[in-house]
Amino acid sequence: MRQLHWQAHWLLPNLIPGPYRSHRDYERDHDRKQNERIRVPLELDLRVNVIWGVELYGSAEVEGLYSGLEKLGWKGAGAWNEKDSVLRWVRERRSFGAEAWLNVGSVLGKERRSNTSLIHNFATLPPGVESLMVRVHQITSSLTAMVVGFELDESLAQRYATELNRDRTTYRRRSFRSRRWIESIGPENQKREAIEVARRDLRRMVGNWFGQHIPGFFSGLNRRERFPTMELLTSQSGPIFHEPEHSPNNGFPNWRWALANVSRHETWTYKDLPGLQLSMGGFRAEEEGLHILTALDVAAFPEERVKFYGGKTMNAVLYVCHEELQGILIHASTLEYLKEQLRDINVTRENLKKARSGRRSVKRSLREISQFFDRTLGSPAVARELARKSKDLGWYNHDCPSFTTPGWRDGDKPRELPEKIRGGVNYLANRLTEEEVSIREHFEQVSAVLSVRESIKAQRRMEWLTVLALVVAFASLMVAFLPRDKLARDLDALRKDVVSAFWQAREG
Repeated sequence: MRQLHWQAHWLLPNLIPGPYRSHRDYERDHDRKQNERIRVPLELDLRVNVIWGVELYGSAEVEGLYSGLEKLGWKGAGAWNEKDSVLRWVRERRSFGAEAWLNVGSVLGKERRSNTSLIHNFATLPPGVESLMVRVHQITSSLTAMVVGFELDESLAQRYATELNRDRTTYRRRSFRSRRWIESIGPENQKREAIEVARRDLRRMVGNWFGQHIPGFFSGLNRRERFPTMELLTSQSGPIFHEPEHSPNNGFPNWRWALANVSRHETWTYKDLPGLQLSMGGFRAEEEGLHILTALDVAAFPEERVKFYGGKTMNAVLYVCHEELQGILIHASTLEYLKEQLRDINVTRENLKKARSGRRSVKRSLREISQFFDRTLGSPAVARELARKSKDLGWYNHDCPSFTTPGWRDGDKPRELPEKIRGGVNYLANRLTEEEVSIREHFEQVSAVLSVRESIKAQRRMEWLTVLALVVAFASLMVAFLPRDKLARDLDALRKDVVSAFWQAREG
């Protein structure tokens, strides 16, 4: 009887309870404890106030930027003249190869156009977004970056806290690896999965907005939930990435684990701005793409940093964070750009191997080569420029704040984030340059081999055509030499024989 009960429980694990009542009593008590443990104290006022997105534009993507800026009609912050348009600024910087940045300022929704007189940049905003903070960076002479900060309203800003404070009960799902296994998903794992879903939704929102308005390199990858982003988490008091000092630690996961499970060696602290930390490049970075977590303890934020912005208000704090953090996102995005270019080379090699097999291999191979050159238009120049710039540590120290993290071993000096980014760009840019040269030489060899193969095929076709032409000419010559009267009599006799044979066959 118990065996039948277990089989029914395995088929409908959430409708039919298990055969052991003691398990159910333990589970209710366990759910209650987990829900209490993974709950954010209301006095912390946990929020995700801003999420930034960055898009890069090389020679192959710049037309999307030009077209988008022309439709948006944005101007620089404080500019009113048409000559100060962002489109004109980008065209001039790319034409002359000048490296610079332009502050576009705040961008409001189109429905607020008549309610403000000081802001003159507007756009269609996603639901739940109050305004944008926009800046354009000319990283190198052939690579432009557009950084957009999405300021979230109350519903989105408190979504993480809402998910963490929502009570959940354990549910089960069958394990198809064995008819004896049922997986129990407790509240702590459900809350962590809910945070991941919410985070993907925010990243997808950013990717969709860029794809609709100013598409570039990352939009062309069609992986909106992996768009390069950075979010700012804030609490009114206390750190977010780790437990406060001298706090009791019972060894069980809490809301910090569910929100941002980052290791000590991946937590970077800004020495010039107490309370501001970030984490990037976690253990799932390769499959999730670039996403930087930044956390701010508002109570530890120094008031002197915002005394010229109207005091320690949340808007002033967010503006200072926007100014300080965008350089990290831009240079980290160049790392992601180089990784994707290297990935494209490896994928193209595999596709070329497949294209060279089967029918119409020449046509497919040439199409694959042509598409690769179209996609990577200008990328060799970008890689060389980034490799050259990566030799200058001062360039990265100027753009990236001095975030540090402890060394890998006790006694090692602290690692610095600008140096880490610079070293990664240097390695990937030089590797991409070498791979580009290698694959382009390989494509030239393949093209030469295909040309020779097609020439041989064409010669063989010409040989058969020549033989056929000789046969036709010989037949024509024979017909020409036969007497015409005799040929007509032979053809008439052949016709009569065929007709006679046909009627005889029908009568028989």
